[in-house]
Amino acid sequence: MVRTLEHTVNLLIKNDIDTFFLVTGGAIVPTIDYIGQHPKAKYYCFQHEQAAAMAAEGYYRTTNKIGAVLSTSGPGAQNLLNGVCGCWYESIPCIFITGQVSTYESSECIETNPRQLGFQETPIVESFTPFTKYAKKILKIEEAESVIKTAIKKCKEGRFGPCLIDFPVDMQTSSSDFKIEKITHNKVVDVDLYKKVSILEGMLRTSKRPLILLGHGVRLSNSIDKAKKLIDKFNIPFVVSWGGFDLIDHSHKRFIGDIGVYGKRGANFAIQNCDLLISIGSRLDTRQTGGDLSKFAREAKKVMVDIDFNELHKGRGLNINLPIQSDAGLFIDNILDNIIEIPLQDSMWLEKCKEWKGWVEKRKIIENSNILTSYEVVDELNKIISDDEIIIPDEGGHLVWCMQSFKIKNQRLFSNFGNSSMGYALPSAIGAAIGTGKQIICIDGDGGFQMNIQELQTVKNYNLPIKIFIINNGCYGIIKQFQDAYCESRYTATDKNDYTLPDFEKVAKAYNIKAITIYGKEDLKNKLQYTMDYKGPILCNILIDNKQKLIPKLEFGNPLEDMSPYLTDEEIKSNMIIPMVPRRDNSQGWVTLK
Repeated sequence: MVRTLEHTVNLLIKNDIDTFFLVTGGAIVPTIDYIGQHPKAKYYCFQHEQAAAMAAEGYYRTTNKIGAVLSTSGPGAQNLLNGVCGCWYESIPCIFITGQVSTYESSECIETNPRQLGFQETPIVESFTPFTKYAKKILKIEEAESVIKTAIKKCKEGRFGPCLIDFPVDMQTSSSDFKIEKITHNKVVDVDLYKKVSILEGMLRTSKRPLILLGHGVRLSNSIDKAKKLIDKFNIPFVVSWGGFDLIDHSHKRFIGDIGVYGKRGANFAIQNCDLLISIGSRLDTRQTGGDLSKFAREAKKVMVDIDFNELHKGRGLNINLPIQSDAGLFIDNILDNIIEIPLQDSMWLEKCKEWKGWVEKRKIIENSNILTSYEVVDELNKIISDDEIIIPDEGGHLVWCMQSFKIKNQRLFSNFGNSSMGYALPSAIGAAIGTGKQIICIDGDGGFQMNIQELQTVKNYNLPIKIFIINNGCYGIIKQFQDAYCESRYTATDKNDYTLPDFEKVAKAYNIKAITIYGKEDLKNKLQYTMDYKGPILCNILIDNKQKLIPKLEFGNPLEDMSPYLTDEEIKSNMIIPMVPRRDNSQGWVTLK
């Protein structure tokens, strides 16, 4: 008989899960020891468990291969939760294996149910169940094979997501018998798909202003080329969510922009004025729709394609006229196979969408000064980053500046948009570098970078070719802007003495990583180019204006077309085909509709 841990690792590898991200510890040592000896296993050691989990997400996003993350029991497993949530909210498949105290030390074996019996015992399954597709503790050796195969299967069945196996030490080292085989995954397709596509065809034939919204589900279903074919065949303008930001080059003639609270004004005008919205693989959360659902695409019939029934029927004021629960690729295949043609699009609608795509946001540059604005920095990065790079921003203000400035040219650009955890970019970039062997562009803020700054050691240890750009405003800028709007500019915990930061150049050098600082406009271009040309890992600390704002931005309760800085009534009217929503008075930050 063979130890269960050996069967587990061999089964994972049989299913192409051969890369392991880990921090070791007593309750997982036996399994990690076997991984270290396995000729087909690759493992990478991190400084913190949440970073290992985030790296596995970046690994999957750039390779389409599932990673496995291992930790010990108790605090080791607890540290995974942030990264597990990231995978859960972004629908990223991943296997998490947590060591656990032996079953005979488990408090479950005691009738009085003490809070802790074994050393570092924690109820991991109960803690992680809300954020996993499947979480199970192996309590009997005869159920081990079923538990592990179920975890592998559920990762990529239906809506993708993480699965967790809680693995007591005695179960790892006990003998068992497994059938090592490939696990198949079934795709979700609406039983009435053909009928619903026929209904959609009728909608398309009567629509004057159709619009397609592409989301992350298109990439997860491996359907990017199909989406391009759909748009080109029917000549329909399209917008994207942030999750779908990098699906199609932004130079495409029918691309308008990304929608939402921090999206492009032009894209928001398009989605607000359409009469038929076809959302494919986007969950239509409030960062896309705005907080008042009654004002979102308010005169459009809405078709929503999502693999998750709960997303289609979440209600909350968003009325979906035609919900379709399906894999995005199967849905697009059905359209391409069964709808031969539709009438040519209204030329006025196409021209208006082209006009909206060309909208130029008015942003102030600090004249006669060496002080940099964030938009100057990102615009310059956009010019020098090659067309095939992988770009991973973190969370917060600098993420918004990146999404508002980058123009995709066959590049990958993603972040963890759902959980939106500060500290995501560096470990995710590590996972991407491990998976692809390519140079990775990591763009961070000074606040987020400090959350996982210890992973500079991982970068150095594996000599990963990661370019780390820190857009450093010395504060929590996105929260300061909120405090300006709602707290009378009281910057508690966001600026000056409350929020502090180190000299990042010195920190990087302490890890023996090359580092430079950009102090202003005069050395921006040269030092950015130097960073891109440098062979090996390097950190570039870029000092920007402490008062930098996010422009444009939707304030709570406004319809998507009415973003700040506010346009005049006449400007909004000239961009609205449907009636305007009455605007609030000036005391609430809105211009009065006259």
